Amino acid sequence: MHIYSYCIPESDTYYTRIPIYNKDKNVISMLMKNRHRFLTQLFHLLLRTGMPYCYNAFSIDGNPKFKIDCIFTGVRYTLLNGNTLEKLPIMQKRVQLIEKMQYFIIEGNIYEFENDHTYSGILKLNGEKVAYISNLDNTTTNLTYRIRIEANNDNIASLIAILYQTFIHEK
Repeated sequence: MHIYSYCIPESDTYYTRIPIYNKDKNVISMLMKNRHRFLTQLFHLLLRTGMPYCYNAFSIDGNPKFKIDCIFTGVRYTLLNGNTLEKLPIMQKRVQLIEKMQYFIIEGNIYEFENDHTYSGILKLNGEKVAYISNLDNTTTNLTYRIRIEANNDNIASLIAILYQTFIHEK
């Protein structure tokens, strides 16, 4: 597996672009918050439930790779595949008492994203592990969170990054 990393600034905004680097320090893609619809933002502020943000992954030339969106705060997540422009539903199932696993199907392949008690995530493709993501810092360091990814390729690294940001880090 290849090694990737990125740092999340403590005070990022909708306009903050977060680069994902490979082990040679080259940027492979950019992460950016996806703004919820106005009513979804309003309900999230009032109810304080669901995920506050979803995320996009862009190639370095600005083309969309993946985008996670939801109909309503914390309800009915979808994944937009930038290659095919296909909108795919993200289903969830309970793994243990509290933990949930997200899964979706891209071109007939089943992807499963599961987190554990250490706030790390594993992405499986048809039952085989293709990526692992973890926060290197239990606390912030220099006002950033350092994230490490082990993935089979650049596309999988971008995919697990937006899944991690949406379903684990923003909780």
